[in-house]
Order: sequence, then structure tokens, then C-alpha cells
Amino acid sequence: MGIQSKEAHLRSILKAVSYRLLASIATGSIAYVFTRRLDISLAIASVEAVAKVICYYLHERLWSFIKIGQKDHPLSSLPVNKPLEQKDMEEVRKKLKDLGYISED
Repeated sequence: MGIQSKEAHLRSILKAVSYRLLASIATGSIAYVFTRRLDISLAIASVEAVAKVICYYLHERLWSFIKIGQKDHPLSSLPVNKPLEQKDMEEVRKKLKDLGYISED
């Protein structure tokens, strides 16, 4: 089991945009099948994309506050100023094993 981390705002935004791009292509295609008008289909897909990116982003951020299904690790609240180097990671892993927090080798 790894230490749980929060998802960065930028990651939530990028996920929302990439998903909406794919979904908006589908929406625009469906709108075109019904209307046979490219201008209306593109308008529907565009409005839908912007509205749902905002909804998805807010939904992701709200779920970051919901603890259902999340397991907090006691070390997840420690402030870290920089990424751990490999030698430091090995040292931390050994110490956690010695303290009984992990059982992996």
C-alpha cells in the first residue's frame, strides 16, 4: 500500500478537458445525426463541453473532501519540500519496514 496523495488542481482540469473533448465529439455527432446541420451541432457540442468541464471539475474537487473508500496513511500529512531521491526513498522504506508500517521488501 502506498502513501495516499491528493490530486492536484491542474490534474483535475486536464482530466476534465480531455474527457470532455471526447464526449463533446460524441455529442456533436449525435446532434448532427438529428439536425443534419453542422452549425447547430457544433454549437450544442461547444456549450455542452464548457458547461460539463465546469461540472466535472467541481465534482472532482468535491470528491476530494469525501473520505468514503480512502485510507489515510499517517505519513500523508507530512510536508515534503522536494521529491524524494531514490536513495532517500530506500532509506524511508527501510525505516517504515523496521517500524512495522509496511511488510514489503
